[in-house]
Amino acid sequence: MGFNMSWIFVEGINEDALYEALDLVATGETPDPHDLGTSYVPLAGAALKSGGCAVFARYALVMDATVGTNPARLTRLPARSRCVTCVVLEHAMVSYASLWQDGHFVWQIRHEGRGHFEVRGNLPSAFADLRDIAMEKQRAQEARSKSGEWGVDYFFDVPLDTAATITGYRHDHMVESDFFRNLRALVPTNGNVLTKLSQPPGWWQTVGSMEYE
Repeated sequence: MGFNMSWIFVEGINEDALYEALDLVATGETPDPHDLGTSYVPLAGAALKSGGCAVFARYALVMDATVGTNPARLTRLPARSRCVTCVVLEHAMVSYASLWQDGHFVWQIRHEGRGHFEVRGNLPSAFADLRDIAMEKQRAQEARSKSGEWGVDYFFDVPLDTAATITGYRHDHMVESDFFRNLRALVPTNGNVLTKLSQPPGWWQTVGSMEYE
């Protein structure tokens, strides 16, 4: 079925403070880093070699944990923090990336199915080059393709590659053996269930990512 997961990278905070802000708590389990975002490891967090910390989840659970409530949980983070969030739902051809700085939304890039590409905010300089490369490849492919023939959707990678220029992480690329430090499984705290938090549901919950089990 491909990759269906989400993650958040945060600078300016340690992992325990991040988990507390998102109403998560670490268990005593140390998961396999190759299983992040799968049914084997549906929710996990880690400190990072580069500094900062991260949370990884199956489907779009990170979106529920971070912006699925009003006010968004990301506003709980300290003013010095910087957050990059990503979602990749290959079953629905959805990819998404955003940046929050000092508890405020800065930019987002959202791709939802062929032909849909939406951007908001003050985008990083890397975005324009990645978008232009994708556009050039898409046009070249369409020029070669026969009528009604499906090909690669090059815009799908633009949000993920833009975020990777900041975090150094892509879900489908190999990382160094010590990229993650203190990797731990997580669970919701205070009886929270990180599904169907938004009323009405957020866009990420309407593309087959509502259920995480």
